[in-house]
Amino acid sequence: MQEGRVTLGQRLDSFFLHHNQGRFTAMDGLRGWALFMIFNVHFFGFYESRHYFLTPGSLAHRFLSMVNAGHPGVDLFFVLSGFLIYTTIQRKHYTFWRFLGARYWRLFPALWVVNLPLVALLAKDLPTAIDNLLLLGIFPGTELFNTVEWALTLQLYFYILAGIWLVVLARYRFCRGWGFYALLAAAIYAQHATGIFGPSAVPRFMSLIWGAGLAKLYATPALWERIKPRLAWAWLPALPLFYAARWYWTYQAGAIIHTPWKWAAYFSVMDLCFLLIIASLLTGASRLQGWFNWRPIRILGTVSYSAFLIHGVWGIALAELVVHPLGEGLGVLALHYLLSWGITLLTAMLLFHYLEKPYFRGSAQGRPVPAQN
Repeated sequence: MQEGRVTLGQRLDSFFLHHNQGRFTAMDGLRGWALFMIFNVHFFGFYESRHYFLTPGSLAHRFLSMVNAGHPGVDLFFVLSGFLIYTTIQRKHYTFWRFLGARYWRLFPALWVVNLPLVALLAKDLPTAIDNLLLLGIFPGTELFNTVEWALTLQLYFYILAGIWLVVLARYRFCRGWGFYALLAAAIYAQHATGIFGPSAVPRFMSLIWGAGLAKLYATPALWERIKPRLAWAWLPALPLFYAARWYWTYQAGAIIHTPWKWAAYFSVMDLCFLLIIASLLTGASRLQGWFNWRPIRILGTVSYSAFLIHGVWGIALAELVVHPLGEGLGVLALHYLLSWGITLLTAMLLFHYLEKPYFRGSAQGRPVPAQN
């Protein structure tokens, strides 16, 4: 190899801005894993009523049912978001409005490009258009056209809460402490018992709060250094527990979905698994480091936001139009899967290049990464 020659890997790292990622590079790999799970929920859900063209109850059917049960991918995104929002605010010392402005600049360009065609085609009134473009759920009963919009709505309300908690109230010492964090978490989780926000919203929203709590622990050297040696292998019980719960979903989904406290318990277990996995990676000594730092999964994670927006409403749907004339069967399902990924990733890379890169390059600090201890 000639000296000074740029390799393909270096070109990819430059395109995806991996050289600006900071020392916790496994964060991108975790996002890639989350996207993989979410994509599978929406893709295999398309074939669930047809049993994926397999014998119901067979091992293969149960396995694809488990793959289909990738709902916790959203919760992994939430845990990561809570973690990164906390560390970013601590590093950058935002004002409240500057923080919200930065978050909107990050999310909305790609969101509007993906959602504007849907609104133009499907919106029948102004409230529907507003809720599909601003995602704040201002008008009750509004139909959301993009399958992932509910998650972005929770995300936006977390940003408002984080701005109040970590920027406005941070001037008071008590509000910066663990006591206030515990009271906040308890108050939010108590809403699950009231049913005010529905049977499912609060447990999912809590993923963001737990992520912020892990960031707070990581940014508290006295506590972190004390427990850090015990966390390098925390992923070892977390992964089997995570997939065991996913397997349990394959024959208990109805009971979990329709029983509020089973729903809360299920997603609380998911959050615990993610917290243990992320904590093990933060130690720098986890055996998972190699997997989540693998370039292909990091690339997937880097474009995960745009892919998250595009996969359900455009990627899978457009691929289905191509394969529909071929009939049905396992082979058509496999072709549909590959083509859906292809459309999703190619579109996501374009959105990343033109709409996400300007945000990262416009930030003097680069991407938000965990603060140094």
